[in-house]
Amino acid sequence: MHTQSNDFSSQKYLALLGLVLVGIAPTVSVLTGFAFKAGALAIVVFVFTKVWIFGLPAFWHLRIEKNAFSRSPALNGGWAVSTGLGLAMAVVIMLAYFFIGDSLLSEDDLKEILEPFGLTTPWKLMLAIVFWVFINSVLEEYVFRWFITSKIEQLVSGKWLPIFLSAGVFTLHHTIALSFFIDPLGNFLASIGVFTGGVIFSWLYVEYRSVWVAWVAHAIADVAVFAIAWQMLVGF
Repeated sequence: MHTQSNDFSSQKYLALLGLVLVGIAPTVSVLTGFAFKAGALAIVVFVFTKVWIFGLPAFWHLRIEKNAFSRSPALNGGWAVSTGLGLAMAVVIMLAYFFIGDSLLSEDDLKEILEPFGLTTPWKLMLAIVFWVFINSVLEEYVFRWFITSKIEQLVSGKWLPIFLSAGVFTLHHTIALSFFIDPLGNFLASIGVFTGGVIFSWLYVEYRSVWVAWVAHAIADVAVFAIAWQMLVGF
C-alpha cells in the first residue's frame, strides 16, 4: 500500500513538473519578444521555445513516463462535430469583426504590428498564414491539448476542470501578447474568445482523444482570423 502511494505521488510530481516545464515556454517566448524587445535574442528564444515545446513532450512521454509512441488516431470519430464547431466559431469571429472589429484594431495598427516582421508583403503574409494554420496550430494542439490537458488530468479529477484549466494555460500567453497591441477592453474580449476556443478544442480532445480532431476546429477558426487579416492588409 505504501509503495502504491509513493508511485501515485511520483506520477503526480512528474505530471506537475512536465506541465510547468512545457506550459511556461510560450509565455517566456512572448515576454522575451514583446516585453523585453530583445531583437535577435527574441528570435533565438522564439525558435528555442518552439523546439522545446515540440521536443520535450515527446521526450517526457517516451523516456520519462516510458509510454508507447502514438500518432493520436481518431478512433472515436468526431470529424463532423469538430468541423461544425469550427465553422460556428468562424461565423462568430466574422460577425465580431463586422460589428466591433474597427473599434478594437484598425488597419494602420495591424500594419504597424506586422511591418517589422515583413508580413505586410502579400507573399510573406501568405507563407505566414500557411505556417500558422497547418504547422503552428498542429503544434498547439499537440502541446496544449495532448500534453498539457493530459498532465492536468493526472493532477485533478473530473472532466470539465481539466478542460477549463487547459484553456486557461492556452489563453495566458495570448493575453500577454495581445496586451502589447490592443487596449485593455479589446484584450479582455479577445481573451474571452481565445479561452472559449481553448475550451472547445480541449473538449474535443477529451471527448475523442485525438489531436487531429481538435485541430480541424482550430484550423477553421484560424482561417477565419487570417482571412480578416488578409482583408485588412491586402483585400480580396
